[in-house]
Amino acid sequence: MVGNWPHEKRPTTSRLLKTRIKKKSLAVGPEYVAIGLTSIVSAITGGTWVANKILDRQKEKLEQAFGYINSQKRRIDCLENDLSRLPMDYVLKTDFLREIKEMHDNFREINNKLDKLMEKLLSAK
Repeated sequence: MVGNWPHEKRPTTSRLLKTRIKKKSLAVGPEYVAIGLTSIVSAITGGTWVANKILDRQKEKLEQAFGYINSQKRRIDCLENDLSRLPMDYVLKTDFLREIKEMHDNFREINNKLDKLMEKLLSAK
C-alpha cells in the first residue's frame, strides 16, 4: 500500500485525467452558449444576405433580358408594319416618271385649250 489509499480505491493517472476532462467539458458557462448562439445566428443571417444578393442579381439579369426581348419584339413589329405598307408607299421609278409625263401631257392639253379660249375671246371683240 502506497500512501493512505487502499489498493482498490487509489486513483490512477488515467482515471484522474478522465475526471478532469469530464469536468472541463461539462463546465460550459453561459458566455460560451451565448458565443455559440451568436455565431450560429450571424452565420445564418450572413448566408441569407449573400443568398438575397445573388437572387437580386439574377432577377436584374432576367429583367434586362426580358426588356431586351420586348424591345426586339417591338422592332420586329415595326418592321412588319413597314413591310406591309411598302407596296402602298413605294413606287417604281419608271412608274413615277410615266405618271409625271402623263400629268405634263394633261397640263399641256389644258394650256392649249386655255390658249384657244383666249383667242376666241379676243377675236370676238
